[in-house]
Parts: sequence; C-alpha cells; structure tokens
Amino acid sequence: MPIAPDPRPSDDDARRELTARCLLEYAEQLPIPTEQRLALVLETLRELPRDASSAQALEALLARLPAVAPSAHPPSHPPIDRSHMPAQYLGRPHSGLSAFLVHWAWLGVVGLLLALTLLLNFSQ
Repeated sequence: MPIAPDPRPSDDDARRELTARCLLEYAEQLPIPTEQRLALVLETLRELPRDASSAQALEALLARLPAVAPSAHPPSHPPIDRSHMPAQYLGRPHSGLSAFLVHWAWLGVVGLLLALTLLLNFSQ
C-alpha cells in the first residue's frame, strides 16, 4: 500500500500536458487579451476527453474562436488559420518533397561545405 503519490506523471497526464501546451502555443498567436486567451484554452481543455489528441484539441479550439470578418484584418496582418501552424503542432507529419528537404537539407549543406573545402585545398 503506497503512502505517497507517485511523482512520475502517467502517460495520460503527459499526453494531456502536451495537448495543453499545443493549445497555448497556438493561442499565443491570437490577437486577444491574455486573460481571454487562457480562459478559452481552459474551457476547451475541460470539454475534451482525457485521451484527446493535439489535432482534436486544435479543432475544438478553432470551433470556439469568435468569427471575424476578413475585412477586419489589415493586409499586413492576415488572419491566422491552420496553414500558419507548423505540422508538428497540428498532429500531422511532414510529407512529400518538403519532408524530404527538411530531413536531408542539412546533409546537403555539409556536403557542399566539404566539396568547397576540398576544392580550395586542391587549388592551392
């Protein structure tokens, strides 16, 4: 019989914390006051089931956002939508050519630097 609670968070708690962090990260970009932003995130989290994914949480948050006419946003600051968020926050992995470039671009840069170094070494 344990006499103290387990200090390690369970998988459900870790997943719930990750979902909350995802919602806060998204909500920080919204042009609303901090108190209203936090209240919106808390209300969204309270309505979600404990095993909800980050993508489901974002869908629930987007459904709660007040609708604003596109003309209310100046051209220099367009409204934020799902296309502004990185894929890892939306719960979907990179795919296609962009995923290939993101994954292997660093190797290309290192290879280019190595080739330039060898070229300079042989030209001397």
